[in-house]
Amino acid sequence: MCYNKRMKHIALTAALLLVAPAASAQMVVVGEGAAQSCYQFALTGNPGTTSAIKTCSRALQTDLVSRKDLAATHVNRGVLLMRDGQYEEAIEDYLVALESFPNLAEAYINYGVALYHRGDFEESRKAYDRALEIGSEKDALAYFNRALIYEREDNAPAAYRDYKAAAELEPEWEQPKDALSRFTVTKQNS
Repeated sequence: MCYNKRMKHIALTAALLLVAPAASAQMVVVGEGAAQSCYQFALTGNPGTTSAIKTCSRALQTDLVSRKDLAATHVNRGVLLMRDGQYEEAIEDYLVALESFPNLAEAYINYGVALYHRGDFEESRKAYDRALEIGSEKDALAYFNRALIYEREDNAPAAYRDYKAAAELEPEWEQPKDALSRFTVTKQNS
């Protein structure tokens, strides 16, 4: 995977989490080869087919240009693994990516999604917290996904705030707006 500093665009896709949708972030790839194909599979919503995952694995076996390229390819393969329901394997990919680049917000977002699927909501929330501390162009994803956890915990005020933050950051994204429509906000008198 070729990722360079000039390429800051991170693609959005939605993945379904049990009942509620959560979003994941892929990392942009420029150039050709297996890493580019891996990115394209992750970007275009490939459901995690065996051939797509093998393409990513092949990319990881080649000499990628940098550690960051390697980390980003692990993130993209992790997205495909999650779509195939292979959450433990996806978690391994995200951890490898974070070992190389501990400030890779997109890896934390995806790590949080995989942990959510595993039912580890507290750790999932911590992953989103960390992604938001780092900051990225995809903060809306972290806010939205963290709101899902707050809502599971019956923490409506925190869920509302995070859905609202996601909607403000990505005004064209319908899921946060749909989630906000379920809330009624009232002011309490002092």
